[in-house]
Amino acid sequence: MRLILVNYEYPPLGGGAGNATACIARALARQTHEVSVVTAAFGDLRGTEQECENLSVIRLPCRRARQDRSNYIEMLSYVIAAMRALPRIARERRADGLIVFFSLPCGPLGWLVRTRVGVPYVVSLRGGDVPGAETRVGMIHRVLAPLRRAVLRRARAVVASSAGLARLSEQADPIPVKVIPNGVDTKYFYPVTDKRVDTAQVRFLFAGRFQPQKNLFVMLDQFARAAAQSRKPLHLTLIGDGPQRGDLQAHVQTLGIADHVDWPGWLDKAALRGAYQRADVFLNPSLYEGMPNTVLEAMACGLPVIASRVIGNDELIEHNATGLLFDLDHPGDLMQAMVGLAEAQERCATLGAHARQRACERYSWDFAASRYASLFSNSMN
Repeated sequence: MRLILVNYEYPPLGGGAGNATACIARALARQTHEVSVVTAAFGDLRGTEQECENLSVIRLPCRRARQDRSNYIEMLSYVIAAMRALPRIARERRADGLIVFFSLPCGPLGWLVRTRVGVPYVVSLRGGDVPGAETRVGMIHRVLAPLRRAVLRRARAVVASSAGLARLSEQADPIPVKVIPNGVDTKYFYPVTDKRVDTAQVRFLFAGRFQPQKNLFVMLDQFARAAAQSRKPLHLTLIGDGPQRGDLQAHVQTLGIADHVDWPGWLDKAALRGAYQRADVFLNPSLYEGMPNTVLEAMACGLPVIASRVIGNDELIEHNATGLLFDLDHPGDLMQAMVGLAEAQERCATLGAHARQRACERYSWDFAASRYASLFSNSMN
């Protein structure tokens, strides 16, 4: 089958949705589908690259100033470039189907190709494109509701990465949503068997964009409280970057915990895996999620996860079995969870082992890719 994946972000651009696009594309290619990814150019990343057998990446010229994020104008510039190029690409590559990530801004591109070329498309919802997931863009969702619903109605299928996200979408738009969870490469992300237990300190880890969704100021406040109360020294590493970095670093100075916090920036895949393997506990205090890749990667590396009780997190993490969940309305529970795990390393190890087992048993990119491909199988008859 010849499939095109459409997303304005693809590694090294962007975050979780770009990573999911890459993992699904590579899994489809391993399954011998002919896969093309149509994404945004950035710096020297432009034109067409044969990433591996059966997988090519086409980067379209558009406006983008930062590797880790893009604004609405930059997203629109990608959509305009793709409107010009995508129908031609679909014809030349004799595409059997498109997988379009985000109902908006990318969803209309699927509708365009279906109208002009007759190729069916699937919409993959990722979180912020679902009304109710991110309250600060509620007005935009209301204004664009007619366009979003038209895109979803004309799709061959609408897919969410979690059951909670699917329910949220169906509440906003009366269109059925299928669930295909994200996956994780458990052969690449794994715990080290000879991990040294550092009795001197407990190492907490966060990885992601430094933006309001991630709720990092609250995390830092509660980490400072935990560091003051714990009988063991605590250390926090924040991997990533984003618009809040400067303010977060200033907040750390104000809290007086600068000696307890590291800021390594973005890490490549191997270095990120090493960070998971060295850590003791992973933190994800997000205000909302689709299904966070970093949580899955941390679980695969044998880490217990302390996370907010929101859609996406609550499907990955079983409270008191693979990690701990806290309510956003009670941020002090995050502090208590940190202190509790810091002072019970055997419990940490048990939760982490169960987290690894769950990641191996329930989440696979190959399974996700085959599920996406199956959505187009009827169109081949």
